Amino acid sequence: MNSFLQATNRILRIGLLAAVILTMSGRFAVSADKEAAPQIDPTTGMIIDDDWMIVMGMCSVCHSPKLFTEYGATRETWASLIEWMQKTQGLWQFDPATKDKILTYLAKNYPPGEASRRRNIPVSMRPPNPYVSAAKAEYEAKLKQGEIVAPQ
Repeated sequence: MNSFLQATNRILRIGLLAAVILTMSGRFAVSADKEAAPQIDPTTGMIIDDDWMIVMGMCSVCHSPKLFTEYGATRETWASLIEWMQKTQGLWQFDPATKDKILTYLAKNYPPGEASRRRNIPVSMRPPNPYVSAAKAEYEAKLKQGEIVAPQ
């Protein structure tokens, strides 16, 4: 029995030594960043990260942050959405540094994923809108005939 206890004691010491070596080498060390859930701003619902205040200031002027916190996209898609807003919704132009900060924040914190919204269906694949008003139909017909020019 004495030799059995010595063998068990030896195995435990070797196992403990191996665990210490592996932990110190970082092979099984878990970074605190990966464990910690992102901090959320209680007012906006936005992830608190680098440049989040810039994004809040630039984006929530026109719409609720929910519009992007519930949407996931690639950096390229976020860029195209910003360009669309600038062309059609009156969003002002950003200087390159600000635009980069906004895109970096959005792409990092709201990437595409299972919880994100699906991509929009291309216009060519959508059925005709049965709710087009007479005024809109007249406007689109005049645009098509070249009688008026679309605002830019």
